[in-house]
This record gives sequence, C-alpha cells and structure tokens, in this order.
Amino acid sequence: MTRYKSIKEPKEVKLNIERSEFIGNVQKVDTSESAQEFIKEISQKYINATHNCWAYKVYENEREIFNYSDNGEPSGTAGKPIFGVIEKYGLNNIAIVVTRYFGGVKLGIRGLIDAYSSTAEEAVKKSKVVNYHKTSIYEAECDYSQFSEIERLTRKIYDFKIIDQNFGASVHFTFEIPEENRARILKIFENKVNKIKFLMRGESFIDNNLD
Repeated sequence: MTRYKSIKEPKEVKLNIERSEFIGNVQKVDTSESAQEFIKEISQKYINATHNCWAYKVYENEREIFNYSDNGEPSGTAGKPIFGVIEKYGLNNIAIVVTRYFGGVKLGIRGLIDAYSSTAEEAVKKSKVVNYHKTSIYEAECDYSQFSEIERLTRKIYDFKIIDQNFGASVHFTFEIPEENRARILKIFENKVNKIKFLMRGESFIDNNLD
C-alpha cells in the first residue's frame, strides 16, 4: 500500500446529545498495537465515563486489520457505527474512541447509532482527511552544473522534494520521492550525480482540502 487516506492530526470533539456528553478522539496509528495503546490512553483519561467505545483500522503485514467494541452499549450500537465512519471516508491507519457520560435519558438503538457515528464523524472532520504516500529518502552529491540540470528536470516531477542542500566544492543534497515514482525519478539521476545513497523510508501527505 503506497498510498492511503487517513487523518491529518489528533483531534477531540465534544457533543451533548439528550443530556449525555459524547467525546470523540481520533488519532493516526501505524499498527494494531499503537491503536490499542491509543484506546487504552483515552479510556484511562476518561476512566469514570459510562462507556469508551472504539474502532480502528490499520494496514499491517500486507493486510488490513480492523476491530471495534461497543464497550457495554447494546450490541451493534457503538463500535460498528464508529467503524462505519472509517469506512465511509475510506480511511486506513486510524483509531477512534467515542466516550459517553450518560445523562439520564435513554437514546434507544437508533439514537445510540446516530450519536456514536456523528461524534466519530465530527472528530474526523475536525482533524481533516489527507492522502498519505510512502516515500524513500536519499542523499546525493553532484557538481553545480549537474545540480542545475537536476533542478530543471525534477521541477516537472510530481512530489519530488529536496529536504536539505549544502553548497561547497560540490552540491550535497537530500531528497524525498514517492515509492511509486522511485524508479522513474532515479532513472533521471543516472549520469547526473557522483554519489547517491539510500537513507530511509518515509511518509508524506497531500492535503485534500476536506473540511
């Protein structure tokens, strides 16, 4: 999975529905273990709440892994609606916890489903949905004429990013490229750099302007 949609940053929202307080927390996670850690963290933060219901979905070991919990609410009224929001927006690598402080008014099955899904959706919207892509980071060294040529060529390439550059006797620069474009971009570098070295895998996002 070289590209996927997730949220931009952790967010918390609070909604009052029929005298119950619903608190939605959302966070980007990379593994099922980090999702469970986030769920535990929020559950501890709101340890006195009536319910801490949750859902997550991650891409791990070349497959999608998901889970959800009603945490004591009637079956199918909390965890599954939260997960439904993840599916609605086509998200991956995300965990959502919706906390409820019961206010004395029973919401019924339909009311609970609507309350949990709307709280989860508000948290996602507040965070903002973005596209992530897997990247590779390299460092390279070339002379000044070669660097000018590289700049000219890569200016036309989508998602090529120079992270750092140092001008001395020659030009040393670090750049980041999307995994899906790696072979095509590295082909351009042939006979244009004196040295090139792979550093690490990375990840970048593109803002979708979804509010």
